[in-house]
Amino acid sequence: MDHTCFALPVIAGQTERARTFMRQLDGPRRTEFDRSERRIGISKELWFLAPLPSGDHLVGYIEAVDFARAFEAFIASRDAFDMWFKAEMLAATGLDMNNPPADAKPAELLSHYEAASAAV
Repeated sequence: MDHTCFALPVIAGQTERARTFMRQLDGPRRTEFDRSERRIGISKELWFLAPLPSGDHLVGYIEAVDFARAFEAFIASRDAFDMWFKAEMLAATGLDMNNPPADAKPAELLSHYEAASAAV
C-alpha cells in the first residue's frame, strides 16, 4: 500500500473557498467523489487545513495500492467530477492538476505506525 501526503499552500484570501471545496467532498459531491476514487484506485483520502506561519496549507493524505498509477489516471481524466475537482484545487492553491509541475513530488514518508504492525 502506498501512503502519500501533499502540502499545498492556499492562495492568500482563498481559505474559505478551500474549506467550501473540501466540505463538498463529504456533502453534495460525496457520491461523485466515491466513484472517482474507486475508478482511479484511491482507497483513502483525507484533507486537512493547516495554518502555518507561511500561510494556510491544504494537507492531503492518500492511500492507494499504486499511487503513481492512480495519480496518472487522475491527471489524464476528463471526467466531469475530476475536472471540477481540478478546477477547485487550481482556484484554492494555484496547482494545475491537469499539468502538474514535472518536479512535483509528494512528501517523503519517514515513519509509519499501525497498531496491527506494532505487535511483536
